[in-house]
Amino acid sequence: MEAEIKLALDAASVAQVRKLPVLREHAVSEPREQEHVDRYFDSSGFDLLRHGFALRVRSAGSRHVQTLKGGGSALAGLHQRTELESEIGTDAPDLDLFARQLRDVLPQLAKEGVPDLAPVFVNRSKRSSWMIALPDGVQIECALDVGELQHGERSVPVRELELEIKQGAPAVLYGLAQQVHAALPVRLEHVSKAERGYVLAGAVKPKAVKATAVALRRKASMGEALGAILANCLEQMAANERGVIAGDVESLHQMRVGLRRLRAALAMVRDMVQLPEPVGADIEWLAGELGDARNWDVFIESVLPALPLPEAHRPGMERVLVASREEAERHRNKVKAAVGSARYTALLLALGAWIAGEGWKQAGLPSEPLAQAVRKAAPQLVQHAAARVRKRARAYDLHRPECLHKVRIAAKKERYAREFFDAVGHGKRAARRHDLLAGMQDELGTINDSAVARDLVAQLRDRVPQEVALLGFIEGVLAEREADALPRARRHVKDRLREKARF
Repeated sequence: MEAEIKLALDAASVAQVRKLPVLREHAVSEPREQEHVDRYFDSSGFDLLRHGFALRVRSAGSRHVQTLKGGGSALAGLHQRTELESEIGTDAPDLDLFARQLRDVLPQLAKEGVPDLAPVFVNRSKRSSWMIALPDGVQIECALDVGELQHGERSVPVRELELEIKQGAPAVLYGLAQQVHAALPVRLEHVSKAERGYVLAGAVKPKAVKATAVALRRKASMGEALGAILANCLEQMAANERGVIAGDVESLHQMRVGLRRLRAALAMVRDMVQLPEPVGADIEWLAGELGDARNWDVFIESVLPALPLPEAHRPGMERVLVASREEAERHRNKVKAAVGSARYTALLLALGAWIAGEGWKQAGLPSEPLAQAVRKAAPQLVQHAAARVRKRARAYDLHRPECLHKVRIAAKKERYAREFFDAVGHGKRAARRHDLLAGMQDELGTINDSAVARDLVAQLRDRVPQEVALLGFIEGVLAEREADALPRARRHVKDRLREKARF
C-alpha cells in the first residue's frame, strides 16, 4: 500500500523547494533526475475509472513499467492506495499482466472479461527524486514532478512535490509537510494525476459531493470510530474544494455541510477530546466565510423567487437582484481566497495530522471513554445529544425565533450523531427519530432563513437606496412569514421534541 502526501506548488516555488533546509539537511542521497512519459489507458466505457483505478505505463528511456493503481483513501492530502507494478517490454500495456493485476484488485471486473484498452491521456514530466531520513528510522522519498498532462490539444501544468513514506508511520508525513508549508506557499493536492487527467479528457466533471456513510466496525473502539468520523467529514470538505474554486454554488454548500458535520462531531465528544486551540480558531474562521457566502446564495435562489411580488415592484427587483448577485459573488470570491490561502492549507494539515496521529490520546484527558467499545459509547453520546434537544425544547422561550434557532441547532447535532453511528445503530424507532429531526430541521430552517434574509435586506439599503420601498416590502413579507410559521413550529417542538428519544 503506497502512502504519500501531494503538495501542489506555484511556478516560483518549484525552483526553491529543493533548497529548503528541512529537505536538504536530512537528505541521504543526491537528487536523481529523470524524464518520463506516463501513458494512461482505459476502456471505452472507462471501467477502471468507475472502479477508482488507473492503468499507467511509465516510460523512462528504454525502461517501461506498467502500474495498476487505485482504491484506498485520501485524507487531507495523504493518499494511501494499492499499487501493483511490473516492468514490461514496450510502452503499450501487457494485456496478460493487466489480466493478472485485475484479478488481484478488481476480481469482479476481471470476471466480466478483460476490457479492451485505449490511450486516454499522457503525463510528460521531469522528476527529481531523493531520499531523506528522519529520527526513529523514518525514511521518506521526495519526488518533485514538473511537466504537463496532455489530452489532444489541451494540457494542464504539473507542479507537485510528493512525500512518500518508505519506512515509518504515514502520519509522520504531515509533520514534514507542515514544515515545507511554513517555508513555501504550497497547496494540498487532493486528487491524483490520473484523476486530473480524466478531468482534462472530459471523462469526469467536477461536481458537488454529498456526505457518505461512515464505515465503522461493530467491534471498534470509540477512539477508532472518532478517527473514522472526523476523516469522513474532512474527506467531504476536500472533495468539494475544486468545485468551490470553480465557483460552483452547490460545492460550496456541501463543503460547508462537511465542516458543520466536523464541528458537530467535535462538539459531540468535547468531554473526551480537546482540539488544539489554534486549530479550533481556524475552523471557526472558515465556517464564517462559508456561512456568509451560503446565506447570499440561499437568499437569491430560494428567498427572493418565492416572494409574491406586485407588478409595480418588478423593475426594482431586477436592481435588487443585481446588487444581491454582486454581494454573493463578492462572498464567493472571499471563500475562493480562503480556500486558496496558506491558513486553509495549514488548517487541513493540522487536522490531518491530528486525526492520523490520534492526537486526542495526547490531550491529557482520561483515555477510558475512547477505549470503550463504540457499541457502548454511541448510544450514550446520542442520548446525550437528544437530552440537549429536550432541555432546550423545554427551557427556552419558544415564542422567540432565536430560541427556536437554538433548538434547531441542537436537533441538527443529534441528527448528525445518529448518522455518524448509523452502522452500529438499530431499530425502526431510531429511524423514525432521525426522520423527525430532519423534518423539524427543515421547518425551523424556514424561520431561520427568514431572519437571516432580513439581515441581508438591511445590508442592501446602502447598495440600492432608491429601492427603499421594495426593500421594506420584502422585510414585511419575511416578517409576516416568520410570524405565521412561529406558532406551528413552536407547537411541533413542544409536541415532538420534548419526549425522550432512543438510539
